[in-house]
Amino acid sequence: MGKTTISYELLKKYNKFRIIEETDLIREILRGYNEHLKKEFGNQVDFLFEKIYITDHTKLLTFEEAKFQCKIMKQSFEQIIARQQRKGISTIINGVHIIPEVLSDIAEKNNVIFVNLYVTDEHEIYERIFKRDSTSYMLEHIPFIFHTNTEQYLSTKRISLEFRNVINVDVTRLSVENTMNQIIEHIKNMSP
Repeated sequence: MGKTTISYELLKKYNKFRIIEETDLIREILRGYNEHLKKEFGNQVDFLFEKIYITDHTKLLTFEEAKFQCKIMKQSFEQIIARQQRKGISTIINGVHIIPEVLSDIAEKNNVIFVNLYVTDEHEIYERIFKRDSTSYMLEHIPFIFHTNTEQYLSTKRISLEFRNVINVDVTRLSVENTMNQIIEHIKNMSP
């Protein structure tokens, strides 16, 4: 939906930000560890993998699976945020499985803003993925991706009613500049 593009545009505009993509790194480490355990223990550990939903890149997660995975990663998020705040560094944590309803208590006590970028048009998702990688395995799963995108939006919308620090931005028809403007305006409104 433009997470990385927007993150780097914010970095250009606000050089005090730092981008952390450790969420992807955490997932990759967990996936690698899964592979190691499978090699080491064979089928004896299959039941564990069914419970934790850390899968390879070709398996797309349902929203419920993504929430569960976010719960597993929650302690890592807390440590990343605490480390960056100790250093006094404003940080953008960019990742797919960051679910505000799972992490809302972190945001509430740590001066964190969640920005959820979403698309309201299935065809737009296809176009974005196709432009990025016309051979992507995800192209055949557009309805699934759109459904998950919608569930994330609805979840984030519910949370945003309770927490000021959660914003949904419909990027379907927005340029990068207009998306940035909406996010920056929200950040300004959050400032004391």
